[in-house]
Amino acid sequence: MSGPSNPNNYLCTKRLGLRLLEVSDAAAMSRLLENDSEALQMSASMADPMTLEAAREWISRRTAPDQRVFGILLMRTGEFIGSIGFGGPKEMPHVGYWIGRPHWNHGYATEAVQGLIEYARWLGIPALQADTFPNNPASARVLIKAGFVYMGRVSLHLPPRGGDCELNHYEIKLKS
Repeated sequence: MSGPSNPNNYLCTKRLGLRLLEVSDAAAMSRLLENDSEALQMSASMADPMTLEAAREWISRRTAPDQRVFGILLMRTGEFIGSIGFGGPKEMPHVGYWIGRPHWNHGYATEAVQGLIEYARWLGIPALQADTFPNNPASARVLIKAGFVYMGRVSLHLPPRGGDCELNHYEIKLKS
C-alpha cells in the first residue's frame, strides 16, 4: 500500500485507489446496483432496489466517526467500482465490501481487501472480522485469499433480509 501522506483519506494498491466514500458517489453506486437484485441480496444492509436516494442514505450511514468506508476507484481511469470499509468494535472491526458486477472476476475485491488489511495494520487494529452469506462462495474466496480464516456459522438479525440469517464468519489476526 502506498499513497499520499494521509492514509486516513486515500489508500493506493497496485490497481486501485481507495478514498473516503462521498455522497457524490451515490449516482455511480446506484448505476452499478439498481438492476442487480442478485448482488444486492449478498449484502446485509443494502436496499433493493438501489435507487439514487437509497444509495445516498446508505452512504450517509457510513460516514460515522467509528467507520472507515472507502470508494474503490480504478487507478487508470478513476472510475468508481464499489466500496470497502470497516466499523464497529475497535478490537475487531467488521469488514464489508462490494464490487459492481461489470468489475467482477478481475481480482479487485481481493486487492481492495488486502489494501484494507494493510491500512488496519497501520492503524494498530489487532484483528478484523467479516461475514458472508452461504450462497456467496466468491466472497468467501476473496476473504480466504486475503488471509481470513473461516471460524464457523453465526446467526445475525438482518431486517433488510427478513430477520435472522445464517452467515459464514471469518477472522484475521493482525497482531500477535
